[in-house]
Amino acid sequence: MRPENEQEFISLNQLQDILGIGRTKAYDLVASGELPAIRVGRVIRVRRADLDRWAECQSYFDSARK
Repeated sequence: MRPENEQEFISLNQLQDILGIGRTKAYDLVASGELPAIRVGRVIRVRRADLDRWAECQSYFDSARK
């Protein structure tokens, strides 16, 4: 269960702020299907839970370190 102040869906502008990425990269992640999103009219939204799952899968592991 998420905290009351956390939105279930976020905008691409919020996605950009959270990840520190630009507009083009945010749209690329969604358009490619790499990051699931929904479209409501002309607005694109990302479910916060999908962003969290996606971020977990993006964890960087340096194989040179052991």
